[in-house]
Amino acid sequence: MSKQPKVLLAHPGIQHAPRLAEQLERQGMLARFWTGWAKAGAGTGKRQVAIPSEKIRTRPWVEWIALCLQKSGLKGEQVWAFRNRLFQKLIPESEIRQVDVVVGFDTAADILADRCCRAGIALVLDQTTPRRSFKKKIFQELGIRPQNNLCSPKIVIEGEKKEQEAATKIVVASSFCRKSFEADANLHHKTRVIPYGLSASFLSAGHDRDYSKPRERLRFIYVGNLGWHKGIKILLQAWSSIISSGASLRVVGRGSDIVEGELRRAGIELVGQLDTAGVAKEMSEADVLLFPSFFEGFGRVILEGMAAGLPVIATANTGGPDVMEEGKEGFIVPAGSAGALREKMEWLCANPRRAVEMGRQAHGQASNFTWERYGQRYGEEILG
Repeated sequence: MSKQPKVLLAHPGIQHAPRLAEQLERQGMLARFWTGWAKAGAGTGKRQVAIPSEKIRTRPWVEWIALCLQKSGLKGEQVWAFRNRLFQKLIPESEIRQVDVVVGFDTAADILADRCCRAGIALVLDQTTPRRSFKKKIFQELGIRPQNNLCSPKIVIEGEKKEQEAATKIVVASSFCRKSFEADANLHHKTRVIPYGLSASFLSAGHDRDYSKPRERLRFIYVGNLGWHKGIKILLQAWSSIISSGASLRVVGRGSDIVEGELRRAGIELVGQLDTAGVAKEMSEADVLLFPSFFEGFGRVILEGMAAGLPVIATANTGGPDVMEEGKEGFIVPAGSAGALREKMEWLCANPRRAVEMGRQAHGQASNFTWERYGQRYGEEILG
C-alpha cells in the first residue's frame, strides 16, 4: 500500500476550499489548511470546516485590509492581487518543506509556485475559472462588449502564467473550463475535470418534493448575481415572450439598480440575496431553474437546482454538460441565444408533466455529486 501524501491546502478566501479541506482530512492527507478565515467544527456556514482546529491557520487581518482598500476606491482586481500575494508570503517555509504537495488556487499561487520549485515539492493548481484569454475570445465570438474591463494588472497576468506552468496538475470543475486550456497543449494535457459536490440541504428539498402533481403554470427561478456575464439580458429577452403564458419567474440575487429596475419592469419578482437555507426553500417552491451564463468555471447552482428536483436550462459554457444529459435532466442551450432559451422554456410550459419527470431524474442524478465523491476523485486522480 502506497504512502498517503501530506498536503498543504492554501486559499486566501473560501470558495470550495473548506469542503476540499474536509475531504483531504477524511482521507488522512491534510497536513494544514491555510485560509483567510475559517472556524473549526461541524456546521453549515461557508467558512465552517469540519477538521481539527490545530490544522487550520488563518490570517483574517489580510482580508480586513483588502476590504478597507477596496472601500477606499482602489480597483478591485488590484486589491485582491495584493491580498493574494501577501497571504502566500505569510505561509512559513518550514510548513511547505514538511509536505509532499501544495494545493493552491488560481491567481493566488504564483509565489507558492516559486517556493515549491525551490523546495522540490509538487504544486497542484485548483483553477476555478476559465483562462482570461479564453473569456475574451468568447465575448468576441458572441459580439458582446463586457460592462467591466477584463484587462488585468500585469502582475496578475504574469502570476497566472507562472502558476499554471509550474503546476504538476491543474484541476478544473468543468469540461468548458478545461477547454480554455486547449490553446496550450502542455497545460491542456495536465488538466483534469472533477465536478464539485453539493450540500445535503438541496438533496433534502428534492427528496421531499411531490413529483406526482405537475403545476399547470410553471414557476421559473434564477439564482446568482445579476452581472453582465450571467446572461441576464438574454434572460430578459426570452422572458418577454414567456410571461403571457401565465408562468412566473423569481430572481434570487443582487445587481445594480439599473438591472434590478429592468427586471421589475419585465414583471419578474426580485427576492434579493439569500443564505443557503433560503435558496433551498425558494428552489423547493419552483419548477425550473434557468442559468443562461456566458461563462462559468462550473456553476454550482446547477447541481443545487437538480438536487432540489428541478430540471435545469443551462448554457454549454457552464458545468451543465458535465452533470446532466440533454433532454433528460434539463436542456443545454448555446450561450447568448435568447431564442434557444425561450424555445426550451416554452416547451416545458407546454409539457408540465414532462418537466416534473425531468426534475425527478435531475434529483437522482445530482445525488451522485457529493463532496465525498469529489474528495475521493481528488485523492485518486490528483494526489494518488
